Amino acid sequence: MKKFNYFLVFFFAFSKLIFSQQKKDKTFWEIRENYQKMTIDDIRAMPFVKIYIQKAKTENNLPKLLQGYRDGRQFDFANKMKYADSALAVSRKVNSPDDISKDYLSKGIIYYFYQKKYKLALNEYLKAYEYSKHSKDAYHHYKVVYHLGIVKEHLGYYDEALEHFKDCAEFYNSKMNSNMHENVLFNYKKGYYNSLHHMTIVNRYLKNFVKSDSLSELGYQLTKYDQDFLIENSYFLKCKGISKFHKKNYIQAQKYLEQALPILLQRNDFAWSSVIYFYLGKISEARNQMPATIKYYSAIDSIFQKQQFILPEVYRSYNYLINYYKGKDVNKQLYYTNQLLKADSLITKDYPYLSNKLHKDYDRSSMIQEKENIEKTARHNMLFANILILTGSVAFTILTYKYVKDQKIKKKYDLLQQKIADTNNSQVDKKADEPADNSLRKSTLTPELSDEIKIKLEKFEKDLQFTKKHLTQQSLATKFNTNSKYLSTYINENKGVNFNKYIAELRINHITNLLNTNNKYLNFTLDALAEECGIVARQNFSKVFFEINGIRPSDYIKKRKQELGLA
Repeated sequence: MKKFNYFLVFFFAFSKLIFSQQKKDKTFWEIRENYQKMTIDDIRAMPFVKIYIQKAKTENNLPKLLQGYRDGRQFDFANKMKYADSALAVSRKVNSPDDISKDYLSKGIIYYFYQKKYKLALNEYLKAYEYSKHSKDAYHHYKVVYHLGIVKEHLGYYDEALEHFKDCAEFYNSKMNSNMHENVLFNYKKGYYNSLHHMTIVNRYLKNFVKSDSLSELGYQLTKYDQDFLIENSYFLKCKGISKFHKKNYIQAQKYLEQALPILLQRNDFAWSSVIYFYLGKISEARNQMPATIKYYSAIDSIFQKQQFILPEVYRSYNYLINYYKGKDVNKQLYYTNQLLKADSLITKDYPYLSNKLHKDYDRSSMIQEKENIEKTARHNMLFANILILTGSVAFTILTYKYVKDQKIKKKYDLLQQKIADTNNSQVDKKADEPADNSLRKSTLTPELSDEIKIKLEKFEKDLQFTKKHLTQQSLATKFNTNSKYLSTYINENKGVNFNKYIAELRINHITNLLNTNNKYLNFTLDALAEECGIVARQNFSKVFFEINGIRPSDYIKKRKQELGLA
């Protein structure tokens, strides 16, 4: 019996050892292997991605944490911007210009592809471009150039956009070869096909129809049988369908457009889906098939309602809907007129170049007059119409004032952010430029005394002793075992300001840096921020912050939150 008990103890210990080895943590590569071949926005990847991120946090492994956030950005459709901001925050800690550029670019792509906020996208692309200027990663550089081209295309600068896409297509095509790793080859092919697609579109806008048709056929043939590029193939099918429409070959046009639509809907590409609906509507309109025309044009309106987005190319669908319901259904006529006015405002905001052309085709004043006529038909009295116009004018004035004010604040914010960036980038150069010997600088103080005060002030700044409240020149001089006159002289001669200005700049620069680098401070009250940097009163804090930074702290915090997607 004793022998049996010894055996059980030995077996238990041995089994525990074996099972503990089996429970050994998986490597990053093993975790990522579960999802790395999944398609974009496949939410099934996220449980593995979260495990990957947690492991990176536990091990304090910043490069792996950056990869984890980027994976989250790729697969979690609902939280893309959240993961994009997290990735950018980590890449800033890693302080690699290439990584920072890539993460700014990814934020821009989310704004562009998923939210259709082109101006916000452009801001991110420009930041990405600045960081990529001296990059050795040519693939990434051309990716930035490509997305700048897309924004220019949507703003109507077609000649400039075409040059971007030509450069990108030439680069991607020249780098493709069979010796590449399959993932790298996939990226180059994708860049090449997308560049071809936009060259097709821009050439059509520029009325280079032969060139446009040639490019769309080339792209279609290259992607025809490749399951990895189904959406790119749908783009080229869409282009072929539009070309056939303009040639009045409606049967072929409808065939290509209907083939392209399912994949675009599946990938939630509502922008190009709305374009297909528009041309299917135009085909039905040409065939006098009114129910089908209404169905397709109404689908465009559904996208506009849901996404608050519309392309200039599909804008004219509202003209047909308004005219169709004229004299048949006053409510629907009024509804589509209002939708047209909303679309016009949106396009005027995002497409300044194209908007001028649209106004020639459908003048805004005539739309407003038509709206008034509809309201009269619906027995709205003149008093209500005048009140509506007055309210609209007041609202327009208020919105204009707020817009101008917001633009001024944004300009001040951008200037301050540039100042912060310039200060950070020049700190090393500044130290290198300082004279090594105080004797080179004319001073009323002895070199020994200057050196002594300099060393004490450097420690004073480094230890953030300036955040102590009620700090005076006399108290600091006493702390330094010198007199206030020597301290004042040194600060004036070496800092270029008086004592009060010197302390104020230290405090405001400190709190500005915290607001810019640590998101938690963006949620502090002004009283708490004043407390943090050593300023006694909130009013005094706001005043000094504005004097030094040129912007009120509340405005800076609001803009910073907007930039980070926290507003």
